[in-house]
Amino acid sequence: MDLPKISIIFPIYKKSKHLENNIKKILEDPYPNDLKEIIISIDSPEDDFLNKLMELKSKYKNITLVISRERRGKVSATNDAVKISSGEILFFFDADVFIDYINIKGIVDELKEYDIIEFYKEIIKKGWLGYLMFIEFSLYFDIIDPILNKTKSPLFLNGSGFATKKSVWNDVEGYSKVYVEDVDFAMKAGKKGYKYHMSKNVILLIEPLKSLRQWIDQRKRWSFGLIEVILNHLDYMVAFFIQNMLISIFILLILYLPYLIWTYIYIYLPASFLYQIAIGMYENLSKNISFIYLIILNPTSIFKVFYILYLTLLYTILTSSYIYLLISIKRRKLYNFLSFILFSVLYIPLYEIILIYDIIYYGIFERAPKMNWKV
Repeated sequence: MDLPKISIIFPIYKKSKHLENNIKKILEDPYPNDLKEIIISIDSPEDDFLNKLMELKSKYKNITLVISRERRGKVSATNDAVKISSGEILFFFDADVFIDYINIKGIVDELKEYDIIEFYKEIIKKGWLGYLMFIEFSLYFDIIDPILNKTKSPLFLNGSGFATKKSVWNDVEGYSKVYVEDVDFAMKAGKKGYKYHMSKNVILLIEPLKSLRQWIDQRKRWSFGLIEVILNHLDYMVAFFIQNMLISIFILLILYLPYLIWTYIYIYLPASFLYQIAIGMYENLSKNISFIYLIILNPTSIFKVFYILYLTLLYTILTSSYIYLLISIKRRKLYNFLSFILFSVLYIPLYEIILIYDIIYYGIFERAPKMNWKV
């Protein structure tokens, strides 16, 4: 049986510390090496890394380099690489991924039924930020994406690692010059009826971002990218949710169950016990502090403080415990619960604030906030 030729594309900015390991993993895979074409499309390469690329090209004859001294951006770097590719199937890997496992033949076989194959991804748990990003990615790739898989329709796509048929890429005209080119690509493919699947025939480990500043910049780009996608593909998104109503409702229920429980408690359950505590505290305070302070510190004001603390603590316990149970049961492993508390009280709210900021910014200026990202 004839096997198709594959083109493996690495868009890189400046350098990639995992590139050599990834090339070895790809070439060690039993899929015939004469059917593997590796294209490294790099912007503004650092001198040491450029020397390393030349060594790799001399060592492995099926490597092609596309070098730009200027920063073209990931979209152009990827599109330029595809233009010179000769494979029927395209594999894409970002510079910050580490190929933990790869079965090329498995992906090729899956592409007989599907048109876009997303690779399973996991964040390397390095530092507190890495642990929080690990939780976020696990929620998506272990909980949400397996459910979306049942629709076979592309809705989201993490472009740091996926495969597609070259015919599909050409039909949707590759990456568009937008902030989340990968999700945009998935939407364009979905409109044409192409099928999506998430596969564990390739497992990627991804380096976490090094600082909170980098994380904010990335999430600012992702949030505005979401606005872009909604504006450009609202018709497809609405059609997706209508055609997959039960799955969509199920996913929303999974995502927002803690909020629903919290809201129910907030609206319907009495908190009279807090008022009794407030009265008791007020009576104790009245025996020990000046009446001037008691004008400000009345039972109602004390109750309001307790009520806010109560709702905040309730939200933290509900959300942290729920996410912890979801991930621990799915992955059959126990994790550090403190990280899940940080995820609930810091990570999620900060992400929501960034999204709201982008929406307000776009509403006022009708353009994206300033970002360190070449589009």
